[in-house]
Amino acid sequence: MEKNHGMRRLVRWPLLALLLCLGISHSWANDTAEPRFHASILLYHHVSSSTPPSTSLSPRQFAEHLEMLERDGFEVWPLPRVIQHLQRRRPMPDRVAVLTFDDAYISVYENALPLMRERNLPFTIFVNAQFIEERRPLYMSWAQLREAQQAGGTIANHSLTHPYMVRRDGEESDAAWEARMRAEIEDNQRLLEERLGNVPRLFAYPYGEYTPELEAIVASLGYVAFGQHSGPASPFSRLTAIPRYAANGVFANPATLRTKLHALPFPVVEDLPASDLVDGARPRPTWTFTMEAGDYRLNQLRCYGPQSRLLNTDIERAGEGRVRVTVTDSTALNPGRSRFNCTAPHRTENRYFWLSRQWLVPRPDGSWGRQ
Repeated sequence: MEKNHGMRRLVRWPLLALLLCLGISHSWANDTAEPRFHASILLYHHVSSSTPPSTSLSPRQFAEHLEMLERDGFEVWPLPRVIQHLQRRRPMPDRVAVLTFDDAYISVYENALPLMRERNLPFTIFVNAQFIEERRPLYMSWAQLREAQQAGGTIANHSLTHPYMVRRDGEESDAAWEARMRAEIEDNQRLLEERLGNVPRLFAYPYGEYTPELEAIVASLGYVAFGQHSGPASPFSRLTAIPRYAANGVFANPATLRTKLHALPFPVVEDLPASDLVDGARPRPTWTFTMEAGDYRLNQLRCYGPQSRLLNTDIERAGEGRVRVTVTDSTALNPGRSRFNCTAPHRTENRYFWLSRQWLVPRPDGSWGRQ
């Protein structure tokens, strides 16, 4: 039971069981005409059966995703249209999805583009222009990117060379790092515009890694930016850190992906700490977020860490109808990227609320090693 004074609740429901139980239900009806303000942005990399499994799904699986979107009544919108609605806080239909692809791999052109063109679906490809300039074999060409544009695609910025942007090069100063990051973004944008014409100022962080300092650079340059943490894009998302649902590798399963597609955003008004970076010597972050009242079942809020590990969750009233949730993990995070995910069922609809937080953990000596 919920305690109003911060008493710890050890939550007990495995996330996978919750998702599968919800995923096998075929009743997603929302009988009201209530306006919504969110969209589900899907993230893909390779669409191939012969590329690294962790960042790939087969053409057959991708076709199944498109069929699921159609069957469940989703409208597939261009990403700029969704961003315009979020910026202006304009309502959207309840079921809006967006298709995005990072890195401009050739498999997207060969295997995904024909399926999307057949269905007249818009999409976005985030591009590293240097790889296209160098004509690397795994990547699309400028001519293929122009063809994708003509087929309804938006081309957008993914940095020039796909670096780990939050990391310094050796003894690099803050000023030198900032100048290098600005060049990664602006030099890439310049090349995209030279080769492809008008390109919106949309930016996807390489590897989904960002910090408040990097967000400030992105904002100062006038970009809207996207991570790789999961959750609905909504007015509760920062425009420099909009979530996307990974839909490849282990996340390509249609049953669990379907649950995410139908998820709603928690009405979060504060999310702490500000930075995703975690002390490598003490990699046990404490995550605190504050929410407005909503249609979520607070007594069934559950949070999970790596390997679906159940996390400790404290809930307390924060005044003015708000709720403060504090999430901790008794197990230290490994170096690299990790995520905490929190979900809660809707009070009356057969769907969940969803919130995710990414953590970036260096090694205790300050290095990052391989990821």
